Amino acid sequence: MCQRLPRAEGCCALHCVVMVLIFFLLASCSIQRGSVPSTNSSIGGKNPASIHVGFLSETKSLDFAQEMAAGAQYAADQYHVSAQIVAPPTFDDPASLKLFNNLIQTARDGIAIETLAPDLFIQAETDALRQGIPLIAVDTPPPPASHITSYIGNDNIAAGKMLADAAIKFIPTNAEGHVLVGIDNLAVSILRSRAQGMVQEFRRMRPVLQIVGPFNSRQPPEQNLATWNSVITAYPALIACLGVGDADNASLAQIKQEKHGTYLSGAFDLDPTALQAIANGTNFALVDPEHFLKGYIAMRLLIERALYGYAIPQGWWNPGALVVTPSNVQQIIRRQMSLSAKGRFYQPFIDQQFANPAAQIKRLDQAT
Repeated sequence: MCQRLPRAEGCCALHCVVMVLIFFLLASCSIQRGSVPSTNSSIGGKNPASIHVGFLSETKSLDFAQEMAAGAQYAADQYHVSAQIVAPPTFDDPASLKLFNNLIQTARDGIAIETLAPDLFIQAETDALRQGIPLIAVDTPPPPASHITSYIGNDNIAAGKMLADAAIKFIPTNAEGHVLVGIDNLAVSILRSRAQGMVQEFRRMRPVLQIVGPFNSRQPPEQNLATWNSVITAYPALIACLGVGDADNASLAQIKQEKHGTYLSGAFDLDPTALQAIANGTNFALVDPEHFLKGYIAMRLLIERALYGYAIPQGWWNPGALVVTPSNVQQIIRRQMSLSAKGRFYQPFIDQQFANPAAQIKRLDQAT
C-alpha cells in the first residue's frame, strides 16, 4: 500500500500507520447502539450468517404471540440474521418446553422466551445459562429461581389503568351500575395485574360503581363467549364490560351486537376482530401492549450482543402501551397489514428507545 521512497521514508511509514488506525477507529464506531446496519456484510469481524439466536413464542394461534414473533422476525431481518422463531400450534406448555430444549442445542448465541408458564422452564433455563447461552424473558416476568436477569415486558397495572381511564371519560361522575372485569386466564400474573389496574382506577375515579370480578372469563373462544354471555345476563344495569385478553374482545363485541347493548366494552390485544369492533363502533377501545416492540427489542439485544459484544441490559425494559380508539384505529389497521408496515410505524419508537437503553430500565423486581 505504501512503497519505500528514497526520501521521507519515515514520514510515509508514519502516514500509513496513522491512516490504518483511523480506518479501524471509524469502522469500530460506525455501528453504535441505536443504529441498524444496512448491508449483510461482516461487521466487527463477525458475519451475521454465523449468528444463531432463537425466539420461543407461546402459540401460533393468537394475536399476542404472533405480534411478538413478528417483532423478533423484523429485528432478525434488519440485521440479516436467520433467527429460529418457534411456537407450538396451540397452547401446549410441554410442547413449548420441548421447543426450548431444542433451541438450547442450536441457538447458542441467545434465546428470548415468551411463555405464560414460566415456572415450568426454570430448570431448563438454569441449564442454558450454565452453558453460557444468554436468555431474555419476554412478556411474563421470569421467576427468581430461573436466574434470568433481563426482562422485556409491560407495566401491566398501568396498562389496565389506561383502559379504565379510556372508559371513565364516557362515564358521568354520578353514574350508578355495574362494571364487569374478566380475566381469560387466571393463572397468568400479568393478566391479573391488568385487571388490578382497572379495578383500582375505577374505585379511585368512580367509587359509586359496583365492580364485579375480576372473574374467570375463560380462554377458549367458545367458553369465553358463554361465560361473558352468562355474566352479562345476570347484571342488567351495566356500565362497562372490560377484559384483559384476545378472546374477550371478540366475545364482548358479538354479545353487544346481538343484545343491542348500550354499555361500554373493550379489552386488550390486536386481533383483527377487535380492531374491526372499534372501527364499527361496537367496542369503545382496546389496549395494545406493544407486543411487536417486545419481540423486536429482545431479538435485537441478543443479535447485538452476538455481533458487537454489547452487554444485554439487566432489569426490566418496559416498551410502553397504546390505547386504540376510533380516532386512531384506521392507522393501526393499516399498520397491521404487513411486517414492513409495522416496521415503518415502529421505527421512530425503536430509535428513541435504543438511543438511550438505560432510560428504559427499572429493577426486575418492580415488574408487574
